Amino acid sequence: MTYRLRLDPTVHAIYAALPEQARRDIAVILLDALEDPLAHSTPYGEDDGIMRTLAHGYVALAALIGHESRTITVVQINYVGR
Repeated sequence: MTYRLRLDPTVHAIYAALPEQARRDIAVILLDALEDPLAHSTPYGEDDGIMRTLAHGYVALAALIGHESRTITVVQINYVGR
């Protein structure tokens, strides 16, 4: 079963302001993670299986994985630029 994506309006505004390539990198990250977020992420600090880091190219996301609700909630976007 596929997970659902959740973005706060503030996080979405950050996403929308990024350059096209960074938005593509985020799309790759999230599309890969929707089927199996643990397989496509690494622990964010202590490995609790909930707070995860997802990265590709020049971007990294911090996300909460809701296993029971089957959601991925992006809480932070980091872009290193290029």
